[in-house]
Parts: sequence; C-alpha cells; structure tokens
Amino acid sequence: AEVEATTIARLLVLEFSSVKGLLKVTPTSNTEIDQWIKDLLWEKVTFNEIIEGVELIQGQKDAQGRHLTYLFYRRDAPELKPMPGPQKIMKSFQGLEKDLINSITTQQRVDNTIQESVNRGPKEEGEMLLRYMPVHVLLADEGAVFWGVAKIGIDTNRMRQLLLIQSQEQTNIRWNIWVEIILSLFISGVLAMSLIYFWVRHITEPLRTLSMVTAALKGAKPEDFDLWLENLKRVDAQGQAEVVVIQEVLERLGTAVPKLGQRLIDGEARACLGKVIARGIPVFQAWQAQLQALEQELGGGEATGPAHQTLALMRARLDTVFDDLSHLWSDPEGEWNRIDVTPGLQRAWRLATMGLPAEVTQRQEFAPLPPVWGSEAKLSLAVLYLLAFAVDLVPPAGELGIKAEPTPAGGVRLAVWVSGNPRSAAECQGWLNPFGEPGRIQGSLGPALAAAIASQHRGSLTVAPRESGGAVFSLELPPLSASQEPHEPVI
Repeated sequence: AEVEATTIARLLVLEFSSVKGLLKVTPTSNTEIDQWIKDLLWEKVTFNEIIEGVELIQGQKDAQGRHLTYLFYRRDAPELKPMPGPQKIMKSFQGLEKDLINSITTQQRVDNTIQESVNRGPKEEGEMLLRYMPVHVLLADEGAVFWGVAKIGIDTNRMRQLLLIQSQEQTNIRWNIWVEIILSLFISGVLAMSLIYFWVRHITEPLRTLSMVTAALKGAKPEDFDLWLENLKRVDAQGQAEVVVIQEVLERLGTAVPKLGQRLIDGEARACLGKVIARGIPVFQAWQAQLQALEQELGGGEATGPAHQTLALMRARLDTVFDDLSHLWSDPEGEWNRIDVTPGLQRAWRLATMGLPAEVTQRQEFAPLPPVWGSEAKLSLAVLYLLAFAVDLVPPAGELGIKAEPTPAGGVRLAVWVSGNPRSAAECQGWLNPFGEPGRIQGSLGPALAAAIASQHRGSLTVAPRESGGAVFSLELPPLSASQEPHEPVI
C-alpha cells in the first residue's frame, strides 16, 4: 500500500503542475482561478475513492506564519463533521507537520523521516495515509517554478480493498487462464485421441474383420464351411501386405481342409473295415478248415446229404460277408436318394459283430423304419464307426446292442449301447470331439466322423453314460421333406 499511495500522490502532483493559475493566487483575492482550483480539488476527491482529501499549501506565509491553503476532504467517518465543500483559507501548522512543510518549502524535497513521523497516530481528517509532495508549476520560458506543497490523504482501507480486489482479479484471471489452458489441452488431447482412434481403427479394420472370420471357423459346422470360405474371400485387405499373406494362407487352408476331411473319412472307413476283416480272420480260418473237410467228404462221391446243406450254408455266409463289404467299401459321389436305412444298419451290425466271443451278449431290434433322404453307404459307415468303437469297449462277457425305431416326427432314431466300466459325461463328450485338447488326439475318430455324417444328413449324434456302466450312442435323422433337394455338403 505504501508504494501504491506514493505513486498515486505523484501522479496527482504531476497534474497540479500544469495549473499555471496557482502562480497568480493571493490570500485576499477571490477570482475565477480560485474557484477553478477548488473545483479541481472537489473533482479529484469526489471521483477518486482512493483519495480521501487534498490540501494545496502555498510556500509563502504571512506575518502570523499562516499559509494560503486550498483544501477539501471527504470525511466519510461518522465521528467527523462533513466538509461543506472545497475551501480557501489561511492555515497554520503545528509540530512535525510544520517542520515538514518548512523543510519542503526551503529544500523543495521531502524528508522521509519527518513524513513517517507525521503519519504516526490519528489524523485530524480521519484515518488515512498522508503524502507530502513539492508542487512545481511548469512554465515554457522559466521551467519548473516552485509554488508550495501538496498534502494528499490516501484512504488506506480502500487502498487495501482495491489491492485485495485487484489481487483477487489477478488470481481469477490466472485461474481462468489455467482453466482455459487445461481445457484447450484436454480438448486437443481428445481430438488427437479421436483422430488416432479412428486412424488405428481404419488400419486395423482388415485385421479385425479377418480375425472375426477366422474365429467363426471354431464353431463352424461341416455344412457351413463353404460359407466360411466365401466370407474369407470377401475380406478387404486394403492393400495391407500382412493381411494379404494371412488371407492367402487361410484360403489355401480352407481349400485343403475339405479334401483332407474327405481323405480322413475315406481313410477311417478303410481302417474300420480293415479292423472288421482282421477281427473276422479267425472266423474265415474256421470256415476254411470246414470247407476243406467238406471237400474231402464230398470227394467220396456223396451227392446229397448234410454235407451239401452245410456247404450251401457256408456259401451263403460268404456271399453275405462279401456283399456287405462291397456295399460299405464303395460310396459313389452324388448318390443321395430316398433310402431305407434298415439294410445298411443290418450290414454294419453283421460286420461289426463278426468274430465276437460267444460270451458277449448281442441284442438287436430293428423296427419298421420310414424312408429318409441321404447316402445309404455313408449312413451305414456311420453306424459301422459306432459299432466298431463300441466293440472295442465291450468287456468279456459284456453286452452289445442296437435298436432302430421311428421317431414321433417321422424320422429315425438309432441307439447303440455297450456295457462296461462307468463312464463320465466329459469322457463321453471327448469321443465326439477328439481335437478338444490342443496337441492331443483321441485314439479313435469313429464317433466324431459318425457325428459329422449325421450332421450332413441334418441329424445329430449324442453320447451319454449308462447308469449300469458303459455308454449309449443316440443317432437321430430328420423325417423326409417333400421340398428337400439332393445335395452333398462338404465335411
């Protein structure tokens, strides 16, 4: 406040220095110049809340030691009587104030020590900070002519309030600037992140789309594979070399998988038939020994009798075995028709049970079945896969059975069960998903391939543990539809 008060006083004195009429005033005169000076004091005090009052004290004094003084004070304090207006009086000064005015008059400079002493204690005009300044009137031909002293009262309370308001305004401005800077940085950051996000999304869109198409392969069914491959070809790589390479590799893989699947089915079919034939070798050997004995017996010239009947029976058995093998070995492309699945089920049952020990109980039940749409050879293979897998599970003196019956909806339901050790649901599901664990493949693909063939025919295959031990396979085929067209889905 001290520095600000001094600055305000100096500015006011600088303005008084341009009042040339001060050099013409006298104690006895009452001219327009006197009134103009009083009006000037009233204006400076009234319209400036910081200035509490002003006295213009002429340096010359009369015989009684009085100085011609123009003065006006606001006097807002309730204990002081309001001043009616600016005054022109002859005023005498006492004490330190008199010494200070005499010092300024003689030396034309301010003694700061005396001025500080004058400012101690209450002031007659109210609580204020007093500033005493020499007043020089500026003349063009003579320069600065000393006239007297300007006594300026500064309202310290209002000065503090003004400084406080100014400080608060400066603080608010700083805060506003910081808020604007932070908001600008935040908005710039959001815009930058938005641009980066859309740019990154644009450049990663082909890879994201490719990953979605690739992920769809995990749950794709065999009949959905062509659609998956078509979706893969529609992925727009947008010129990204990495995406193009991955897409080409996946397309090659997608083209090779159906062929590998078909080879897998063909190979599993041959392997299954090979196991059936290998299991029937002891039977064939027994038939061979029996044929040799019959040949020796018939070589004696006996034309009729039990030997001829036995020979005819064995020939019928061999014809049945070879007929069953020939039907299951060949699978002509595109031969999907209305078929009766009963002959194929019986062929698969005869081949799978050939060579089983006599201790194994065999149960079969074939009810009249409605026709279905599909491939007779493939459905027969599916049943042979299940039966061959079940034969491997059946224990000595165990039980193996098959039951075929129509469904209420007009389809076909086939159940294959086998006795044995208790099985868990997870183990049964593992038979249908041999590739469930990465890096590990189940011992037999028969149930999984049977499920794939059932899916080709819009059917389903489930497996569940039996309460008495072992497991039961349930294969269902849908009823024949009048609008169904022949087709060959790709596995």
